[in-house]
Order: sequence, then C-alpha cells, then structure tokens
Amino acid sequence: MAGNGGIIGPVNTISIGLNKVSSVTASGPSTFTTESGTRLVNVLLVAGGAGGGNQAGGGGAGGVANIPNIAVDGSTGYAAVIGAGGAGASAPNSYTHSNGNPSTLVVGCTTYTSTGGGKGGQQASAMAVAGGSGGGGAGQYGPVADPSYKPGGAGNTPAVPTALGGPQGNDGGAGQCAAPAPFYVAASGGGGGHGAVGGVGPDSRTGGAGGAGTCFAACYPGAPVTYVGGGGGGAANAQAPAAGGAGGAGGGGRGSYTNQSPPNAVSGTVNTGGGGGGLGNDPGCGGTGGSGLMIVKELNKASGVWSMGT
Repeated sequence: MAGNGGIIGPVNTISIGLNKVSSVTASGPSTFTTESGTRLVNVLLVAGGAGGGNQAGGGGAGGVANIPNIAVDGSTGYAAVIGAGGAGASAPNSYTHSNGNPSTLVVGCTTYTSTGGGKGGQQASAMAVAGGSGGGGAGQYGPVADPSYKPGGAGNTPAVPTALGGPQGNDGGAGQCAAPAPFYVAASGGGGGHGAVGGVGPDSRTGGAGGAGTCFAACYPGAPVTYVGGGGGGAANAQAPAAGGAGGAGGGGRGSYTNQSPPNAVSGTVNTGGGGGGLGNDPGCGGTGGSGLMIVKELNKASGVWSMGT
C-alpha cells in the first residue's frame, strides 16, 4: 500500500499569493518580493523594443514571454533586468538606430529571458534584424534598387517554446522596391508585433503598419499596462501625399514620411516594449523603442492530491 494511505499522486503544493498583481519597471537585485504564502507565480516578461532608423523599416517589438507556474519561495526577493528600448536614428542617412535590450528574471538556477526587438532595415545599406519581433524591411528606390534589403527580420529569435511563455513575437513586414520608376519613392515595412506580423505598405507612398501587440488584461487584472508588444510603423521615402505606417496597438510608434512637419517619427510607448517608428528621408529622428517591463501574479493555487500521510 502507498505510504500516503493508498492515494497515489504528487503531494499538493499550496500557494497563497492572494492573486496579487505587481508591475516592475526598473532593474535591480530584488525587484519584487513575494508574499509569505506565495509558492507559485505567473510572469509576463517584456523586452525593450527596437528604435526606428532613417529611410528604414519600423522597429520590432520587444519579445514577450508569458510564463506560467514558476515555483518560488515566500517572502523572497528576486532579481530582474528590465530591457531598455533601442535608440532611434539621430542623423540623416545614418544607420545609428539599435536593437531593443533583453529583459531577464532569475529564479534559483533558472534565468528566464525575453529578447529585444530587431531594428529595421535601411535603404540600400542594411538588412532588417531578427529579434523578439523582427524589424521591418527597407523600401528600395533609385535607378538600381536592390531587392535584397526588402525582407523583414524574423521574430521569436531565438525560439522560445510554449512551456516557457513563447513564442516571443512575429516577423517584420517587407519593404517595397520602386525601381525603375518612380525613382525616389518607396515604402518600408512595419516592425513585427507580439500578436501579428509587421505590415507591408499598401502602395509606394505609405509605410507598412507595425504588427499588433497582445492584451493581457484577463491574465493580469489590475496591472497598469496590459497591452504590450506593438511593432513600429515603417517610413515612407516619399513627399506628400504620403504617410508613415501606423504603430501597432500595444505601444508601437508611427513612422514618418519625407519632409513631414514636424519631421520626427514617433517613439514606442515606455514600459510596453513597443517598436519605434521609421524616419522618412529627413534631418529628424527615428522613434526610440519603448522600454520593457515585468508583471507578476502571485497565485492562489493547489495542485496535485492531498497526501493521507500528512
């Protein structure tokens, strides 16, 4: 007979976390401390979004990992790093924008990670980059436009399995190639979002929309930020009538078009991991990526069966 009175199964783990929901927006060695009765938590870990470049695709959203049932100890502080958003391009014709930064949580010997968003490709000079969500591909124009720069960057890179809260995000949208005519009009793709791929512009004067993020309000009720992971809109390398791509819902910034006033693309929203918008061919700035965050829910939960021997 089994030592627990004949009932076979795992011993029950009780977590009395009161379903408390906390948001963490700053890094530190003890960024959140569990309640005394907490033994299990769910964690939403969002990385920083990528910045938008000049004549470039929108920045990819920071990776999003929704991780269930992490075993923790009560009344214990845990270390986390909240990823900063990537820089937007700060000068004309420069590839100075950057990828988003990862967010991490350390519990015991395990490090949970979401990857920063990938930056968008730039006209005739750089490919879009893979990341939590990928950057948008660059629109190509001129007498000899090079289609090799068009593809968007891959999302969910590196791949995160469902058991660890993946996938992190989606691919960026492709740019358009406008050779041989009109020579100086082309639209870049939107950055990928957690909920959808980045968009392709509907025509050569309209940037692709950023991919939509995901709403986690039902999973983390009461959290101040629940819609995260929107991709940045792509730039339109064209003068009016033209339009930069819309930012993806969940913090993505809108792209701009050439000679727009004011010239700057829109930054991703802080603490959403949103990607920055791409800049048209202007002396302005690409959008900065939105910083990441972590949301923790301390669970009220009992799993397994009761042991009759206790």
